[in-house]
Amino acid sequence: MPDNNIIDRFAALDGVAIRVQQLRCAKVRNRNVSCLKCADACTSGCISLEEGELVIDSSKCVGCGTCATVCPTCALEARNPSDAELLNRCLATRTDDTVSIVCTPALKALEGRVDADACAAVVCCGRVDESLLLGLVVEGVQTVHIVCGDCTMCAQKHGLDTANMVLDTTQVLLDAWERRAQLDVCHEPPAYLLADGVTADAAKAALQDYFSEERGNTPIAETMAAAAEEEEQDASEAKKDEPTAAVFGGEHDESSFASKMHVMKDGTLPHFIPDRRERLLTCLAQLGEPKAKSIETRLWGCTVIDGVKCSSCQMCATFCPTGALSKFEDEDGTFGVNHYPGDCVKCRSCEDICKEDAITILDDVKPAYLLEGTVHRYTMKPRDVELDDPHQIVNTMQQYIDFPIYER
Repeated sequence: MPDNNIIDRFAALDGVAIRVQQLRCAKVRNRNVSCLKCADACTSGCISLEEGELVIDSSKCVGCGTCATVCPTCALEARNPSDAELLNRCLATRTDDTVSIVCTPALKALEGRVDADACAAVVCCGRVDESLLLGLVVEGVQTVHIVCGDCTMCAQKHGLDTANMVLDTTQVLLDAWERRAQLDVCHEPPAYLLADGVTADAAKAALQDYFSEERGNTPIAETMAAAAEEEEQDASEAKKDEPTAAVFGGEHDESSFASKMHVMKDGTLPHFIPDRRERLLTCLAQLGEPKAKSIETRLWGCTVIDGVKCSSCQMCATFCPTGALSKFEDEDGTFGVNHYPGDCVKCRSCEDICKEDAITILDDVKPAYLLEGTVHRYTMKPRDVELDDPHQIVNTMQQYIDFPIYER
């Protein structure tokens, strides 16, 4: 069932940089899910795992958006800029068929030495995701440079790992569709970005000088508090004495959340297909017919249910965040679970909560499964029940008669 402790922790993070959609979080939906990708990727220590406990300190958030990049269900969404705003910014600054995306620390190091209007700025290179890169390729962009400074001397150094992971995944998809594009992370600006009269050596020297000591981005709470004080905003807007609450949305209404986490008519929790995943599938469809027979990425998985081990509880479908696993029951009484790989986000919720260890997530997925709406059908059988418990006796009797039985 939903973990109220995690609900409360994530509530404090919702704000101007990150939108928290708690209903989508696999771990919020079921505490037995192991996903902690956001904590692993967080660049500022805002989200961390300490002695097995998830710890969230919203005052440390720098708004890098890396947590949103790795979140499989988009329970965390990057804002300021949003995905659409960042894509539009990239397209607006493209030069011929080239786009450059530059992290904030690198831009500060290169201030006056590059044309800031010719590139798209992000807090950290970990903000870039596959839907952005494929969206650019679909728009005719052939080269994407992700420019950062010396990541070894940056407080957000973990963002580089995420950026490289995204580039690798995107390249796998482009190779599968036999589309060519140059995607790279570079630590010096491309020549076309340099301001008039600035040489590559001068830009390199500026970067080396700036990153001669550790650099990083200022936490949003500090930035907002400073701006509020400077502009002398109204007390109700600035909340100078509570900068974190002002930035991250204040108190969380648990009763409101509980009312949304309702069980639907089919006995499952609400499903949501992340916009990023829909955009990815749209982009892949626009790339044409895939050439590869299978792809292996972090984005999609193929669920296999062992019919011998399966107890037919259908809990995998009950807690699936996207509905990639869904229940079915035919008129003849046949029931089970359908699996649509195109909606699978590889959160591994089903694997983690299956008490019978009957579920395996295959990394290899056929591209045709993603584009053609292929559905895998797993027919199940009524569970065997041991009659040593009154509740089990009632449940067993219910299988053999047509009218409801009530306990007193």
